[in-house]
Amino acid sequence: MNRDDAIAFACGALCLQVHTVLPLALRAVSVAVGSVDPNTDVVTWLAKGGRFLTLVQTPRGTRVYDHADDLLYYANPNTELPLAGIPDGHALLCQTVCDRQPNGDPSVPRLLVMDLVSPVLECPKQRGEALRRLACHLPHTCHLQWAGDKQALQAFLPNVPHDVDTLVALRAPLQLVRESGTGITALDGLLDLPR
Repeated sequence: MNRDDAIAFACGALCLQVHTVLPLALRAVSVAVGSVDPNTDVVTWLAKGGRFLTLVQTPRGTRVYDHADDLLYYANPNTELPLAGIPDGHALLCQTVCDRQPNGDPSVPRLLVMDLVSPVLECPKQRGEALRRLACHLPHTCHLQWAGDKQALQAFLPNVPHDVDTLVALRAPLQLVRESGTGITALDGLLDLPR
């Protein structure tokens, strides 16, 4: 999904009230290259062409932080989180996707809720449990993204309705780790060189 479509889908007007939003929720996500342990890591995927957005619940409604442009927006009605179900102080890391329809109809834009940024829980498994408890309160445009065992993920990943870029392990909030994806050691070494 291109930038303009992602912003139009998830965001309303630009929000200049930065001081009313959790500072933790206004930090950019980091995707480092490293090793993913298939036995202990909680693994999920990044969509090709996806854009990171964080939905932040405030006492005055939902704000959307755009990681790439470092801008804060009011949420539009499609992405407004209900205060009754998702309390103030919660921040959800999302990625934008356009899901293909099996019948050939136009693609459907969605936000995949990847991780819990706030309240801070260091353990990715605990963050996943917290997100599953909140999932019934998400707006219709937001879908909880699966995260868990790498082998189980690889089994159903070919069936997701959008292109996948890479697998990532969830570490601390806003910290993802990806493996080099080629499987060719020499090429992986070249891809990991600083530019």
